[in-house]
Amino acid sequence: MTTSHKAIGILLAAVVTAALASGQDAFEQASESAAIAGHALDKVHRWLHGIALPKIDPETGLYKADGNWNYRDTAADCYPFFVWAAHVVDRDVLNGPARNVLHRETALCNAVGRIPVPWDFNTGAPLKDIEWDEMVFQASEYVKDGLIAIVEITGPDEWFDRMRAITDDLWMTARYDTPFGKIPSTNIEVNGEQLQALARLYTMTGEDKYLDWADRLADYYFAQEDFRVTRLRDHGCEIIGGLGLLHAVESTHRPERARQYAPKLKRVFDIILAEGCNEDGLMYDELGGKSGRLSDGWGYNYVGLLCFDMATGIETYRPTVAATLKNLEKPRYKDYPWEGESIDGFADSIEGALYLLNRIPLEEGFAWVDRETRNNLVDHPSRLEHGDLWGTMKLQSNGVRTVLMHSLMHTQGLIARPWRQGLQLGAAPDGGGGIVIAIRAGEDYNGVLEFDIPRHRIYLGFEKDWPRMNTLPEWFTVEPETVYVVRRGDAPPRKYTGRQLHAGLEVSVTAGQTLQITVAEDKRRR
Repeated sequence: MTTSHKAIGILLAAVVTAALASGQDAFEQASESAAIAGHALDKVHRWLHGIALPKIDPETGLYKADGNWNYRDTAADCYPFFVWAAHVVDRDVLNGPARNVLHRETALCNAVGRIPVPWDFNTGAPLKDIEWDEMVFQASEYVKDGLIAIVEITGPDEWFDRMRAITDDLWMTARYDTPFGKIPSTNIEVNGEQLQALARLYTMTGEDKYLDWADRLADYYFAQEDFRVTRLRDHGCEIIGGLGLLHAVESTHRPERARQYAPKLKRVFDIILAEGCNEDGLMYDELGGKSGRLSDGWGYNYVGLLCFDMATGIETYRPTVAATLKNLEKPRYKDYPWEGESIDGFADSIEGALYLLNRIPLEEGFAWVDRETRNNLVDHPSRLEHGDLWGTMKLQSNGVRTVLMHSLMHTQGLIARPWRQGLQLGAAPDGGGGIVIAIRAGEDYNGVLEFDIPRHRIYLGFEKDWPRMNTLPEWFTVEPETVYVVRRGDAPPRKYTGRQLHAGLEVSVTAGQTLQITVAEDKRRR
């Protein structure tokens, strides 16, 4: 078990202890979670097959989620969560139609090297006469919002190859001169996206060029003595998280650089807290916007601050984040209209909270995300496009994204394969480092439970599970070589390696009955 996983386990155990004190045991929690996740994932399964799959264009193989195939919206915001849904509820779709979309867009849409442009369905060809900066923007959006999100769950697969290829060509064709070398854009959103991509590419490949390019961007901004991030919502969050992740990665790989950046980054973060937050710690759309709207990106920004704390080993911002999560219980934040009635505002705000609760698990925050997800993402007909299901355009796809994140919180990262309608799977920490699982089905069910692994290390090469955007958080993870004890109901315990649990623990569930399973590390094998 890694240090970060142990820390999360200790914190989650504290939440479980509080639940036990109130008379609720871990199995009851798991059973409640099974109902929550089962209800949501049934909808995701129906959405995937009934709404999303028919959006694949039969002629090109492209995913026309919003009627188009461009890289600023369709590829960046619709496609990745189609892939996430397939990953969670139907692996055949993941490795069939979803993967084929990648093959088709790669074959059809490259324009400058491997940098793609939108597909023009009217002419049956890549879009002509697109401006250079727009092409760079769209490609960068695809890398950060689209491909990174997929790579976080698939690791060094074909989506990673595409992410790397596009990023390489964006930098090889960079046009903007700075005192530190050429950069592909002066757009702060693009550069924040690139920082997040380059940090991952470095740890996944070990190639110095990716950190060199990232340092070029950091130096470009930190050389400005008055540098501050003024936009605290979409299009501004990327640089905050990007600089935070770069600093974290360099704290282990280029510590001298990290030490140089730390005070400059702290100044940026301190200004945000001083000029961009209300009395409860929620952020406004802009610095100094104390009479304006609250930002649905508040959680995204706090991710960067938590990254800073982990990198420095000092709790500079964690108390502020914890206080903010507790303040969510205030009546003001019940169904708060982050972006009016748009599902996107709720989806983004809940997503950010889930990233933070993964690091600082507090009952008030968990209660808030449960209520807000139910009220505004899963069971709110006016926010859904197809009766009780979502649409596929970007704002609706973001709703599917956050529902998947919330559901996997309730399964502690476990995935039932295959998913079947009427299946309910939930899990809860047992207070001792293991988990209790509850699974039931409307019909007899035979399948496997796939356990999560420390993807941050095994897939991404991160030394620590750095707080970051565009990921499915890790909850309960198994180490491949560690031995675990599995108990099913009254049956004798059996031992499995983490590698076996990740490959899938076979389960059989009788219709109408609930199977209880406990999983814990075999302490005697340490």
